[in-house]
Amino acid sequence: MCGIFGLITNEQNLPVAQTIREGLERLEYRGYDSAGIALVHNGSIELRKKAGRIIDINKDGWFDSMQGEFGFGHTRWATHGKPVYNNAHPHVDCTGKIALVHNGIIENYQDLRKELSLRGHKFSSDTDTEVFPHLIEEFMGKGFDLKDSVISAVKMCKGAYGIVVCHADNPDYMVVARKESPLVIGIIPGKTTFCASDIPAFLPLTREAIVLDDNEVAILRPGKVEIYKIDSGEPKTFNQFQVNYTMDAAQKVLDGKNYKWFMHKELHEVPRKIRDQVGVPQADLDSFAKTIMDADHVFITAAGTAYYAALAGKYQITQFGGPYIQAILCSEFVDALPEMPPNSVVIAVSQSGETADTMEAIRYAKEKFGAKICSVVNVVGSSLTRYSDEVIITTAGLEIAVASQKAYCTQITALTMVALRIAELRGRLTENQVANYHQALLDSADSIEQMIIEEGKIKEIGLKIIQSENIYFLARGLSQSAAMEGALKLKEIAYIHTEAYAAGESKHGPIALIEDGFPVIFVAPPDQTYDRLIGNIMEMKSRGGLIISVVASFDERVTEISDYTIRVPIANTIEAIETSIVPFAFALQTMAYFIANEKGLDPDKPRNLAKSVTVK
Repeated sequence: MCGIFGLITNEQNLPVAQTIREGLERLEYRGYDSAGIALVHNGSIELRKKAGRIIDINKDGWFDSMQGEFGFGHTRWATHGKPVYNNAHPHVDCTGKIALVHNGIIENYQDLRKELSLRGHKFSSDTDTEVFPHLIEEFMGKGFDLKDSVISAVKMCKGAYGIVVCHADNPDYMVVARKESPLVIGIIPGKTTFCASDIPAFLPLTREAIVLDDNEVAILRPGKVEIYKIDSGEPKTFNQFQVNYTMDAAQKVLDGKNYKWFMHKELHEVPRKIRDQVGVPQADLDSFAKTIMDADHVFITAAGTAYYAALAGKYQITQFGGPYIQAILCSEFVDALPEMPPNSVVIAVSQSGETADTMEAIRYAKEKFGAKICSVVNVVGSSLTRYSDEVIITTAGLEIAVASQKAYCTQITALTMVALRIAELRGRLTENQVANYHQALLDSADSIEQMIIEEGKIKEIGLKIIQSENIYFLARGLSQSAAMEGALKLKEIAYIHTEAYAAGESKHGPIALIEDGFPVIFVAPPDQTYDRLIGNIMEMKSRGGLIISVVASFDERVTEISDYTIRVPIANTIEAIETSIVPFAFALQTMAYFIANEKGLDPDKPRNLAKSVTVK
């Protein structure tokens, strides 16, 4: 989590403080509890920080008026310590000469803090981060230069970090280091070097990027970068790459239309992203599918929304004749699998490719048991892609809203494409049948476009439950993924308590809470679970539940017994029905958006959440 952005330049006309502040605003989806900037200026460090969002902190140009030749800023998602001034980044050492920002968690900070305090260091925050500048101060006091002091300090720290460090007496360079927390470098050769926790921070300024790998440290000079291995201190050769997306995705404009919120705009992008995903390169699809087919044991892992997409992918691969897949939440992966069998494959699903629990799971599987890693991920060059044997890049593009929607829809589409390819390679489906399913996926994008045109109908249904304090989402089979996603979205952005259950489980406890008017949302496509789901609807209806069902546009039976329905325009064909989960889930994502907006909430930046969860 947390957003980091810094720069060092020899361009005289570049407004350093304003540029850093603008970069931080582009990263605020990573955390927005507090923000701060540190600049080196005439042999000293100017530091300004406050709790709150950047737009409020900089209301009177408070950040922009800072003076300095180079420096960095930070927007925080609180882990250690409340979101107050003292805990905001940057942090400094006792001399006030060293400033540092950090993304990650230092696991042994309490022991380090005690040792440093006994040696006279004074701490002003409750954060784990503050041990860093004091450790660097100690090593510089022993005669080490800034780079070697940073290397010595990080070697003492257990955990994850992406850090940027400057020293007031070193006017021509900054130092960055990384372990298990993302850090990317942007460069305008010969002029300016940027560092950030994510590419959007510097994307309007340059598209030339370098990804810092784990256990590396870099010296940043104006338009020049040197990278070294932390363990050996040896220099590393590296390659730049061209970022292949533009800042259009970071604007609240789509097809000439201005949007109030990124989430609404990004929902409207879903149809084109699905069509793009159906065009996944055949070579990538084949390698991915064949790796799964050649395995003796297959696992799938993810967190949050990506996990619900993973559940849908597991179901689709199995349904179309693929191997049995065991789904495990990435935060539980290591504990659930003290041993992994030989010839295992782990499918990892992630939007950012940096999720700490996902990375821990795949490192464990790959390094300890030799498992192959197949990842479905949205960010080229992310940590997950570099650890993977096979990769399918999702076509969602940049997502600014914290609550993911494009990524979920493209992840399921990608995994469905894998399922269909496995079915074709195993002879379960003919080439013509697969082509029909591909067309059904493309048609699902048309279905979503129609729902966008008529989204006011979904909004009307949402208003029926806007005052509800508790809601159930029930479904069977593949549709459980959509129910879980719908429930999560209402929790995340509308702050309504929801629970999603397999509908058959609802009578084993949850039904005890049903009383007159209790909203129960059913995901009810006309698949093989349809008849059984009707029985579950009747169980809830007979006890006074308010029944809202998401149904196919041609549905009759569920519609008759529901109080309200959201109708999904799909064709009455087996291919359309078996690939309809994305439009059904999209309807629930859209409903959550309208409920949050009508409640006057910010759906882009929900409280206590951040886009990329890079701490365990």
